[in-house]
Amino acid sequence: MRHRDNRSVRARLPGALPLICAVLVGAAARAGEPPVVGVGGSLTKDELLNQLETRQAQMNLDNARSEMERAKTDYDETRRLYDKKIYTVYDLNKARQSYDRAVLAYEQAKIELEKTRLDFLKDATLITITDALKYRSDDGQVMASITLRNDSDLGKARVVMGEDSKLSDAELASLLKIDNIIVTLKGSGSAIVGDPFQQLVEELTLGESTKLDYQLLDRDLEAVTVSVEFLDTVKQYTLYLKKEALQDLPTISSTQYAQQGQLGSKIAYDLELERLARTEQSFTLVVLNLPEEIQFAFLDPKSGARITQVKFTRQISKQNLDFEVAIPEKLDQELVDASISFYIVVSRQKEQRAIYELRKKYRDKPIPVEDIKSIKGNAAELILIPSGTGKLDLIVGNSFKEVVQGSPVTFKFNVMNSGTLALRRVSAELELPIDWEGEVSPKELEVLEPGHKQTLKIDVDPPQGVPVGEYTFTLECAGYAGIETVEAEDKDFQVRIAPQSNITATVILVVVLVGLVLAIAVASVKISRR
Repeated sequence: MRHRDNRSVRARLPGALPLICAVLVGAAARAGEPPVVGVGGSLTKDELLNQLETRQAQMNLDNARSEMERAKTDYDETRRLYDKKIYTVYDLNKARQSYDRAVLAYEQAKIELEKTRLDFLKDATLITITDALKYRSDDGQVMASITLRNDSDLGKARVVMGEDSKLSDAELASLLKIDNIIVTLKGSGSAIVGDPFQQLVEELTLGESTKLDYQLLDRDLEAVTVSVEFLDTVKQYTLYLKKEALQDLPTISSTQYAQQGQLGSKIAYDLELERLARTEQSFTLVVLNLPEEIQFAFLDPKSGARITQVKFTRQISKQNLDFEVAIPEKLDQELVDASISFYIVVSRQKEQRAIYELRKKYRDKPIPVEDIKSIKGNAAELILIPSGTGKLDLIVGNSFKEVVQGSPVTFKFNVMNSGTLALRRVSAELELPIDWEGEVSPKELEVLEPGHKQTLKIDVDPPQGVPVGEYTFTLECAGYAGIETVEAEDKDFQVRIAPQSNITATVILVVVLVGLVLAIAVASVKISRR
């Protein structure tokens, strides 16, 4: 007999329950056996139904055994009469076929009985989740720990297997061993939220527990759905994750752990502190190895209030802060464009004495990482790169001169580093009119420190026969701050070319004018005397 769908039978069970009990009690009485009862008293509805179907399968087996024995007797009698030449070969073959069919039906009934028992044995099989924790591992990963236990019902299994079963409790318990259990963590929308995606428990004996650890892909999850697949069934349990800290200290981390900022600017690091323990406690924030010239503050991202301590309660397990750093405009040149590694430590108030001793021990020197790790707290390493600016300015006192044709012209100007970075290989170039020649001296400045200036000279030689007029040329200047090119704003210079004068003609003209003036003066005197 094949295993029927229990749902249709159970739907009719309430009205038929007295009849089922009477049948079972009567069958047991006829067999000279007491009726079987469940653990702690009478059978439950499901146990009665399972027992009824098991007994039906047993009755089918008994009937098949009787039919097989009868067919064997018929076959043996037919064979005896065949040997005496009373029955024919046809009669013998027909009896043999009947016996073979009876043997096959008996074997099938045995299979159906065992199948019925094993199918109902699933009802006695149970996996429970005894614990579900959320914690942080030593390497800072947010983990979920799920504990499974095989809580199968040995008493229900005994009812299913029947009182005539000769299995011991140990043998029966071995039947309740569950193999190949697949466990998956899911979040909202049935998305898998655990790494690994699935874990396989090869076997779980009766009463045995196993713990499975998953890395949570969504670290903010408070609840998960645990999908447990075994014996062709899938059970899902939605659980709230209990919080537990392997160390009763908050963890601290930052997604923006390395930042670069210009001198004179402010930058902010985002800090996330999380404590999975369930007790209420406050903790202190300390900054180590950040140069004294650089000011800092812990700020509430919502109110902007300055914070020196953080408090965790049963309701508040996570705190988000801004760590603001103010880089001064003037900073030691060794720190500019250097990678400054520093630490933010979260610890209990009683650790402040140990921190004070470390600062006293190393004074102006950075505290080694090994000593920072010895503090009873958690630390986050941050990196700050103060970046300077390279800037060149050209200072020109006079950018206009007039010369006669064929004469050279000279200008002086200053190159000033008005930035915060030292500039190297500072040089100036001239963009001259066609056929003009000129140079800047010195040709190159090896280093120009911030705030310093250097005087340079321009010598320009106009070509011979250059027409009279005004001419413009441009001065370009550039240097290097690391691999970055820093250019100054171009400056224009103007030169007016005047014509050359005729000296001889000028002298004759002057003599003539002087003679003329004298002649007029003499004539005037003579006239006055008359």
